[in-house]
Amino acid sequence: MNTFRIIENSDIDKIKWDDLLANYPNPFPYAQSWYLDIVSPKWKALIVNDFEFVLPLPCRKKWGFSYVYPPEFTQQMGVFGKESASPELIEEIIKNASKHFSFLEFNLNQDNKPSFSHIRTKHKKRKNLELDLSSEYELLFKNFHKNTQRNIKKAIASGLEMKEVDHPDLIISTFLENKAKELKGKKINSSILENLYSAAKGKNAINSYHIYKNDAFLGGAIFLNFVNRKVFLFSSINTEGRENRAMFFLINSVIELNAKQNIILDFEGSDNSELANFYHRFGAKEKLYLHVVINRLPLLLKWLKN
Repeated sequence: MNTFRIIENSDIDKIKWDDLLANYPNPFPYAQSWYLDIVSPKWKALIVNDFEFVLPLPCRKKWGFSYVYPPEFTQQMGVFGKESASPELIEEIIKNASKHFSFLEFNLNQDNKPSFSHIRTKHKKRKNLELDLSSEYELLFKNFHKNTQRNIKKAIASGLEMKEVDHPDLIISTFLENKAKELKGKKINSSILENLYSAAKGKNAINSYHIYKNDAFLGGAIFLNFVNRKVFLFSSINTEGRENRAMFFLINSVIELNAKQNIILDFEGSDNSELANFYHRFGAKEKLYLHVVINRLPLLLKWLKN
């Protein structure tokens, strides 16, 4: 019979935790202990037996109620283990976790496929897009959409240049000056991103690139590396960058740089059809994961939250 324990952050064996994450059959970076310590300092964990399976629980309190939430700069978490968990076990793990919190909102990973036959949830499928980079670059390029190929060729002909840099400052400030205006009040916590960058840099787990034309900055992107997964974590582009197809150039350059390696380029979405189509046109394949909500709040608060 399985045992289920909710453990406080300070009591988690971080060495065992990170070792399990790194050896999961399809690893994702967001549930690493150092990563969670930055995005959700009070996170807890549900442990099955002696670290056979785990469920990270980013949590905090509001109005006296403890709740689980999806932190910024995290996508897929869910249940991880020494092997992929069965649908029945995943449901049992979530059911046990839900007893300890009044409200839970979280993403599972694409390998987690519970049936939710014995627990009431609201859940919906979300999209991720991935590109396997193990083929030669020429073959990868052939699989790009014709329009994407044309945009890349035009960008190359216009003299764009990619440079690797060791700081995120210009990428973040460009985002705040440009893209943030379109978010209608939503904000990013740039200090969290800066702390993630600094910690990942110390672990040699991050790359950032700038795109230039005639020494003028056009845009850039940050990639988080974990085992064989390269996550397109954050990017920005200015008006001149859009006009010069800088993001086509950047993604193509990263693909060329990492071709013929056992690497999955993870685009982190998107449910936005325009953005998803942009990634699809680089040959990326759609992967689905579940977004889950369990609401055990008192009736009035449940109504307000819904």
